[in-house]
Amino acid sequence: MSHVQAGKRQKTRDARTENVDYFQGIERIEYNNMATATDTAYYRHYNSGEKILSKDMEEWLKYSVSFTEFKYDGSDAQGRPTFNRQWDDHTNTVDNCKRCIRAFYDFCTKLGVKYWTAFDSDLVPQTDNWDENKSNWDEITDYITELVQKTQIKLLWMAPDLHSHPRYASGAFTSNEAITFVQAASQIKKCLEVSQRLNAECFLLWPYREGYDAVFQTDVAREIKLFAKLLKITAEYRDRLNYKCQLLLMPYQSFGRNCRTIDMWRPRCDFDSDTLNRYMWDVTSCLYFLKFHSLDRYYKVCTHPGQHMYLAGVYNVFGGVTMTNTFDPSDIKTMTLMLKCIIDQGSAPPGGISLRVSCPRGGSVRDQLSMYINYIDECARGLRVAAAVVAEQVFVKHVQQRYSSYYSGFGARLVSGDVSMEECEELYKKNQTQAEIQSGKRGNYELVFQRYLDACDHV
Repeated sequence: MSHVQAGKRQKTRDARTENVDYFQGIERIEYNNMATATDTAYYRHYNSGEKILSKDMEEWLKYSVSFTEFKYDGSDAQGRPTFNRQWDDHTNTVDNCKRCIRAFYDFCTKLGVKYWTAFDSDLVPQTDNWDENKSNWDEITDYITELVQKTQIKLLWMAPDLHSHPRYASGAFTSNEAITFVQAASQIKKCLEVSQRLNAECFLLWPYREGYDAVFQTDVAREIKLFAKLLKITAEYRDRLNYKCQLLLMPYQSFGRNCRTIDMWRPRCDFDSDTLNRYMWDVTSCLYFLKFHSLDRYYKVCTHPGQHMYLAGVYNVFGGVTMTNTFDPSDIKTMTLMLKCIIDQGSAPPGGISLRVSCPRGGSVRDQLSMYINYIDECARGLRVAAAVVAEQVFVKHVQQRYSSYYSGFGARLVSGDVSMEECEELYKKNQTQAEIQSGKRGNYELVFQRYLDACDHV
């Protein structure tokens, strides 16, 4: 399709984006394991260059900071914006976007984090004019490229915002309007091209609005076919671009009822789970969808810490971890198990650990920085404990002992699949004596694990 070439916007240097220290009085956060409880300007556990199991700590953790959360203005369903940031005048202009990006790069520099993430709608002014949108993207992409060269802080993934525009009220992948599908595909195409220009390592899709609330007015089979179609043509276009990024999917997951209403990574809490049916509710439904449509070779899955992450690891589709304010960083047990899962994989997932931490409505810039320090430090503490658990192999030996009956004889044949129902019955007839039930020793190993956690400050 051809378009009339619009006059290009004159590229300018806004004085407010140049040589301005938006974080005066805040130094770069460094590692100091002797820092006291009140020395909050230091990491006590995160030492980026320290070797943990033959890899630098920053390699295992691969943190990224969310530009979406950085731009949060303090508003919610019951209140207006509360933040008045020096760099953000809340105008829908390229210059304002540049100031926000520049301030964000300074923020990442203070934290010492090398990656960041964003939705496309966070980076450029919103417009429905094709040529104006192209011009804005070119200017913003050039500006980010300059900052990357200066700071070596890279875009880890970009995601198209396929949920906030009114056109996507009934879904983007699965809308009942064909033109909406076309618009979503066009938006994904542009995002892929920009991601390639910025050398992003991954590209994420989040099917937030893909589902239905009334089956009597929904062609479910058609919508699922459309969903798979858009995922497929996205992967095909990436291949035609010769773009070697990892495609990621973030299933819609419920993080509980006490969620913050402005965070678009979590449900709005206006509907019960049984009134709105999501096509990709959790990791299990996502895995089945990808397998059924032969898309599992293209996509990996991002999830929050916990059971879903372990399942993704077992099925070799673990793409990354997303941590939001709903996750308590002081939950060192869950944090350690998360990092043990990453160590068991052999390296950080391609999508790393995405920190989507927003500042409370009454918080300051320093408060937001402190919240990230807390999450980064507690992840590092969990990594230290997980590394000690893995190195000493206490639990590996216990698991091997528990499943020892499957390592030889008939048990080994069960695992290989070379066995029939008749053979099982025959073996049972020969061994009808009730075997003694062996203790799983859960209580003992819960105590062992707890003592690893208790000793984490000394690891």
